[in-house]
Amino acid sequence: MSAAAALLAMGSAHAQTPEAPAPVATAEAPAPRYTTSKLEFAFNYMDGDRDGKISRAEAAGFRGVAKHFDEADADRDNFLSRAEFDAAMNHGKAE
Repeated sequence: MSAAAALLAMGSAHAQTPEAPAPVATAEAPAPRYTTSKLEFAFNYMDGDRDGKISRAEAAGFRGVAKHFDEADADRDNFLSRAEFDAAMNHGKAE
């Protein structure tokens, strides 16, 4: 998801709220790659119609997201929810 990663890097320059410290990694789960605020920025940027989910058409403009769309779409509804997007960006499973 390299396009989304680049977008997240852009978002750090636009952050308007202070970020909470990153959680301490445990042996059971790897530390998240991106903060909640960076993920929120990227998700909202991609969600062009502001319906709270990313469609295939919206993802098409972001090569990495489009490439891994099916893997990230855990419930197979052809949309990425915020939870699915966050989990995919942090290499986890959506809950």
